Amino acid sequence: MKVNLALGVQNQKDWPRVQAGDWTTPPQPADAELVTRVFGLADLAEPLGFDGVWAAQHFGTPYGMTPNPLLALSYVAARTERISLGTMVLVLPWWNPVQCAHEIAYLDILSKGRFDTIGFGRGVAKTEFDALGIDREEARVRFAEGLEIIRRALSGPRYAFEGEIFNVPESSLRPQPISEDLTERFFGASSTNTSLELMARAGLKPLFVGNKPLTEAAKDVQLVNTYRREEGLAPCQPKNILFMYCASTDKEAADADPWIEEANKSVRLHYGFGDPNSFTGVKGYEAYAAGDGSATAIKTDDGRRKIGTGSAYDKSNLLVGTPKVILERIMSGQLACSYSELTVHAMGETMDQAEASLSLFAKEVLPEVHKMDAPLNRSGLPEDDDEDVVVLQP
Repeated sequence: MKVNLALGVQNQKDWPRVQAGDWTTPPQPADAELVTRVFGLADLAEPLGFDGVWAAQHFGTPYGMTPNPLLALSYVAARTERISLGTMVLVLPWWNPVQCAHEIAYLDILSKGRFDTIGFGRGVAKTEFDALGIDREEARVRFAEGLEIIRRALSGPRYAFEGEIFNVPESSLRPQPISEDLTERFFGASSTNTSLELMARAGLKPLFVGNKPLTEAAKDVQLVNTYRREEGLAPCQPKNILFMYCASTDKEAADADPWIEEANKSVRLHYGFGDPNSFTGVKGYEAYAAGDGSATAIKTDDGRRKIGTGSAYDKSNLLVGTPKVILERIMSGQLACSYSELTVHAMGETMDQAEASLSLFAKEVLPEVHKMDAPLNRSGLPEDDDEDVVVLQP
């Protein structure tokens, strides 16, 4: 199985200053220092044996801080020779799709065809939409139209589009990409069943972040392949993105609980999951208002969900522990979710700790995962499918 490294610049110690509205003092540590350290981790990916480097898209708060993943990956492409590149995700409603298509093609050229996972998403955080002056109620339409425009742009010498929001006259994508199969590399990330269905029916293979128990994530794979079958599409496998902290001892892993909770708090604050007004009445985000779509939604004793408390990511989907524990969780996760490859986001209370964790993972876990098969298991197929054997994704 392939294993990639995720890039994400977190300055979670800066949240108290931001929450207090203290704009007179600078962040400590400085954002630029953290960006430099994170790309230092990216420089380690190839020599440590990782198969790829992925980048997300977030801006405007201490969380994520990667405003353009294509720019970040261009930097990585120039400093590496063999590893692949991926986005987790390009938030389509924030882009002019013509510009996005050109930048995808450009990265394909710069990386010599190594941009093999083109992940898209719809976006969630109110602060990010508001800063760009984009109405979240337009997000679904912008996503659907943007995806179609990018598909057309990457599929032939000329393209055009007329829609509700975007109107593109007959145009050419220049420079042309070197890869002819870029549209086959499209993936979609979703946190709600509505988005999951929309993306599956649009032919996007799923990207999963470890924000659900393994049992629920397994059902999502089956659901995706049910929708795909109804659309005449072959079954597929997800690619999973999991947060990872590899510790030398069980005690060291247990000692990480407080700062992992702080990391989870950063997720809640950025997305606004603890603010009841963040999603209420916003068309297209009803599941988040109900607490069913957030990474922080946890079930209460009566089976309902509430927002703003508990862990942001389900522990069964967190790779936290000794190398032995992490390897066992990867094996269990692949069996449950049928993921074709794994992307790990190295965690640590400090950047030094994150680097040490990454190095230990690369030494003790990565070689064993590379030996593993990554099949589409029977549990990932529709319930009434008569397939009796596992299906290996090419």
